[in-house]
Amino acid sequence: MFYFFEVIDENMLDRIYRFRYEIVCEELGFFDKSLYKDKRERDKYDDYSTHFVALDDRCNIVATTRLIHHSPIGYPTTEHLQINKDVEALLTLYKHSLGEVSRVFIAKKYRNMHDTKYIMTRFIKEKVYFKMKDVGVEYAYSAMEKRLVRLLRMFKIDFAIIGALQEGYGSPRYPCLLDVKKLERDNPVLLQRYEERGIW
Repeated sequence: MFYFFEVIDENMLDRIYRFRYEIVCEELGFFDKSLYKDKRERDKYDDYSTHFVALDDRCNIVATTRLIHHSPIGYPTTEHLQINKDVEALLTLYKHSLGEVSRVFIAKKYRNMHDTKYIMTRFIKEKVYFKMKDVGVEYAYSAMEKRLVRLLRMFKIDFAIIGALQEGYGSPRYPCLLDVKKLERDNPVLLQRYEERGIW
C-alpha cells in the first residue's frame, strides 16, 4: 500500500533531497557526487516547486516528483534542451500558465509495470493534475527518456514530444509537453473528480 502526499514539511523535503541524491548520483551516476557534499540533490527550481511524495506502510519513500510553476527563472527543459521553434513561439502566449513536471523518481524495487503504473497514475492524474488546475497551469514541460514517454502513453498520460532527442540532461531525453485539456480528454473522469473534490 502506498500513500501519496503534497509535501509541506521541511523534514520530508530533506528526505526527498537525500532520496534524489541516492538515485541520480549514486545509482544512475547522472550527476557528479563531488558537487553534493551534503548528499542532498536539489537545484534552483525547488524553491518554485510543489513537491509530492509516495510512502510505503513504514513511511519509506517510494517515489517523488515535483511541479515547478510560476517560476521567475524559467524551467529546466528550456534551459537544457532545444524545443521546436513553432512550439516555442506558441508557448510565449501561455507564459503565465506554464509549469514543469520533473524529478520523477521511483525506488528501484518498485520499477515494475504494476507499481510504476499505479505510482505514475496517482502522481500525474491526481496530485500533479489537481495542483495544475489549482494554480492555473495549462501546459507542463518535462524532459523524458524515450521509454518513459512510451510507458506513460500506455497509461493515457500523453506528454507530446516537442523537440529532438538530446544529450545534456543526465541521459538522452526528449523535451516534452503535457497539455491539461488533452489529459482531460483522454481521461474523461479527471475533470469530474476535480470538480467534485470539494464536495467530499
